[in-house]
Amino acid sequence: MNQEKVLIFGGFTEEEAEAIKEAARIWAERVRIAVEEAVAALARILSQIGPPDLEALDDIREELEKIGREPSARRRKMERSRAQAIEQRYRAEIHRVERERFCRRIYKPP
Repeated sequence: MNQEKVLIFGGFTEEEAEAIKEAARIWAERVRIAVEEAVAALARILSQIGPPDLEALDDIREELEKIGREPSARRRKMERSRAQAIEQRYRAEIHRVERERFCRRIYKPP
């Protein structure tokens, strides 16, 4: 379907359709200009910074990884405490079930 037919079919007159098309064209031109200005500004900023020093960036990344890493002793302690908490909850659940069904026999094959 043709764009003009769609705009006319949508309840717009031909003059309104032309005005909408003109407004869209003006808006698209403004957006294009704004994008070009943003690209030029970014290129200007990057040219002032200079070429990237990749070795320095790798050193910074390694230092950040070391800072973010927990000591192995602390990590083991956290894992132990987590395991202890799980065992404690498991034991509590076993005791609760045993108290509720203290008369129930567990089938043991001969």
